[in-house]
Amino acid sequence: MYPAKAQFASGERIGLCAELRHVGTGARKLRMEARVMLLDRHVGTLFREVELPAEGTAVVEWEFAAIEADCDGYGVDVTLYDGEEALETYSTAFDVVSDWRKATRYGFLSDFDTDESGVAADVDYLRKLHINLVQFYDWMYRHDDLVPPQSEFRDLMGRELSLDVVKEKIALCRRFGMKSIAYGAVYGASRDFYEQHPDWALYDSDGNVHHLIDLFFIMNIAPDSPWHDHILQQYERALTLVGFDGIHMDTYGAPKTAFSRLHGDERLEVLKEQFPVLIDHARERLERVSGDVGLIFNNVGNWPVGTVGDAKQDAMYIEVWPPYERYHHLRDIIARAKLLGNGKPVILAAYLKSYRDLPKDEWARANAAALLLTAAIAANGAYHLLHGEFQGILTQGYYVDYSRLDDAEFVRTIRNYYDFLVRYANVLYDAALEDVSMTHTGWDNVEYTFEGFPCSSYGEAGKMWTVIRESRRYKTISFINLSNNDDFWNEGKRTPHPQQGIQAVITLDGTVRSVFAASPDKEMGRPRAVPYRIAAGPKGKTLTVELPPVYVWELLVVEMEA
Repeated sequence: MYPAKAQFASGERIGLCAELRHVGTGARKLRMEARVMLLDRHVGTLFREVELPAEGTAVVEWEFAAIEADCDGYGVDVTLYDGEEALETYSTAFDVVSDWRKATRYGFLSDFDTDESGVAADVDYLRKLHINLVQFYDWMYRHDDLVPPQSEFRDLMGRELSLDVVKEKIALCRRFGMKSIAYGAVYGASRDFYEQHPDWALYDSDGNVHHLIDLFFIMNIAPDSPWHDHILQQYERALTLVGFDGIHMDTYGAPKTAFSRLHGDERLEVLKEQFPVLIDHARERLERVSGDVGLIFNNVGNWPVGTVGDAKQDAMYIEVWPPYERYHHLRDIIARAKLLGNGKPVILAAYLKSYRDLPKDEWARANAAALLLTAAIAANGAYHLLHGEFQGILTQGYYVDYSRLDDAEFVRTIRNYYDFLVRYANVLYDAALEDVSMTHTGWDNVEYTFEGFPCSSYGEAGKMWTVIRESRRYKTISFINLSNNDDFWNEGKRTPHPQQGIQAVITLDGTVRSVFAASPDKEMGRPRAVPYRIAAGPKGKTLTVELPPVYVWELLVVEMEA
């Protein structure tokens, strides 16, 4: 099961797809019942008759009524019936938004050679992960001359690429409801370009030009530098000549300050002051091409989020590197980015080196790390750039060297997790949710207390990490199981030991409407009502609930009456 598009616009008819593989003999007529859920509430039912061939796969597609929503996630639980007998239940999810900026699930493509012509499996895979923004990484001819002079060309790293294939992928993304975002470094130029314009470059205090691996030479982005207008013109060409929906403005994290030589005058350039100006100028320039242009800027190593938060970008995008090594560092990065970004969605590019460093027969440790990392980022209300291509997964900053997941069972698990993020978007990504993990439990704080297993508010090794977020309407707790692991997010992990008998006691400040738990590790994320009791506590009424077994990630949601 999967939606027809990665994301639906408010007022657009919703499409669902089902693939049914028949391994029996003889054709069969069956009935499908799709129950549409908003959190734990049933909001609609669809029926569909289907005829299976004697052998093979039937693809069933159907549409249902449009939904008007600002930003809602829905679950769909589809049961296959033979007469009155229920054969199997499968689930998927979809979301409906008034603006794609409400939910920025980011993925990547990086393979654009002629062999990719006509290949749709990569974009289809991203659609099934609900990726609605796709970064086209290293699609270009040169960093200083993005659009190639002819369709087939060789890039600066020696790769043979096809612009026709790039355009094919853009069209396919558009068909599946995805925005295509063109990679475009803000200051990386080829050696030839640098040698033609040495006064446009940046230099260190010893007079040496700044560069990356002796291939990409760092240019001066100051507003009075000719490079500033040059790179904006290149971005404009990427939209007008290739058809991209936006630009990924990449940086390298260094230099942070440098010296320029415009007109023969040496001047200190402070890049954290210049990035927001470049972002805003890019927005102004590109909106002449498209009023719905996407713009994402890379804060490498969480720098310089302090100056770019107010800039006219669509998300706070942060590439995570050491010394941000522990789970609580991710929580801190996300919280600060939300504050500085004034409500912009937060995307972490946190690459998993285990898939590169570990031999294939030890990838179970990388898989466990991937699930824990996905839970850690989503439970704190952020998005994660990790997946792309066909079952590709990022291990480093050069996306072309991605690893490929080849375990079908784990790929299905990853899909369950991404279905879960969409299905419960209303209690994971709602801006009204406030993180109270450090202020409402522990010491003499009794708003939330836990028994049955050691818990931690900030992801300590060997404990159950409790991420507590609440609004007037919801009280939510994510239980992330670090029971037998360290707290380094980018190291291989053991499969967590399931924990049973964990009890949560929540001090109430209103009337409870419903209580449910859900996990991407069980029943494809479907919600389960959990028994609870309300009694007098030390500071008023309390709600006590015993969690079902916690495998990797369990989400407990208490909805209050309005």
